[in-house]
Amino acid sequence: MLRSPFALVATALVALALAAPTVALAGPKKVPVVTTLNVLAAVTKAIGGDRVAVTALAKPNQDPHTLVAKPTYKVAAKNARLFVELGLGLDGWASAVTDASGNPDIQAGQPGRVIASDGVATKELPTTLSKSWGDIHPQGNPHVWLDPVNVKQIAANIAAGLGRVDPDGKATYDANLKAFQVKLDVALYGQALLDEYGASKLERLSRRNELIDYLKTKGTYDKLGGWLKRAEPLRGLKIVTYHKTWIYFCDRFGLAITGEIEEKPGIPPSQDYLAKLIARIKAEGVRVLFVDPIYPSKDGAFIAGKTGAKIVASPIDVGGAPGTGDYFALIDTLITRLLAAAK
Repeated sequence: MLRSPFALVATALVALALAAPTVALAGPKKVPVVTTLNVLAAVTKAIGGDRVAVTALAKPNQDPHTLVAKPTYKVAAKNARLFVELGLGLDGWASAVTDASGNPDIQAGQPGRVIASDGVATKELPTTLSKSWGDIHPQGNPHVWLDPVNVKQIAANIAAGLGRVDPDGKATYDANLKAFQVKLDVALYGQALLDEYGASKLERLSRRNELIDYLKTKGTYDKLGGWLKRAEPLRGLKIVTYHKTWIYFCDRFGLAITGEIEEKPGIPPSQDYLAKLIARIKAEGVRVLFVDPIYPSKDGAFIAGKTGAKIVASPIDVGGAPGTGDYFALIDTLITRLLAAAK
């Protein structure tokens, strides 16, 4: 049977279509985000999900206080739609990066700039400012992310920034923020305590450092779970840290900082200072030296040898030690290492 020319053409087109390779449609272009610290990158990825491509400038094993802006940082920031810095003077080199980038959207005060610590209450505010006191931060201790309660605010600031530069994704960012904050609450308090009191009340009590006493008064301490329950054996444990890094973490989990190995922030210890610190460690029964891997290890080793105190390596940033690939793993690791040393 003869087929019409139109039928022959249609058949040929179908055959060509079936034989042609499948071409995947390109997905939406991701929002380029640059952060100063890895912990900020980790939180941004949790909030942004598949909509963002995140680059952290500092390596997790670098001291963020003393980092110098590199030309590669400028290149990374040039095409960023969002730039996230911690603030509080910790990553003061951030402005040098954005100024040199030629990117008007991420300059101070622009929608594409996020100060992640905005709205977080700081501790250790100096009463006087003098170079003789070492590396003092006028706005208070900047290591705010080491308290999980503060990370809820940091995440909210990042979500707001993403929503400004990518309005189409705002609903996604808001949903991811809520999920991230719920995950933080469960990790910190445990589900049973959240069911009993709700996140808002627990957060208020935590910020005032009244939670544990409140639960004991109400007879609901047995419902406490999460990191706070795991860290129960650490409450009251005396430690010496290398740098003034850990006030937020220690206040949240009940550890007592009795001194620092640095004579003053950013200033290595003298022999006279070390002798006095060793005497104090012996007198107060300090059993743990919390030494950030980004700082020299020799002074900690010397003190440990003289006192018998255990050195605990204390990474301060996501990725700063094996098994710390996200914020939850970082806090898990810190608590696990302290519990092992406190036995």
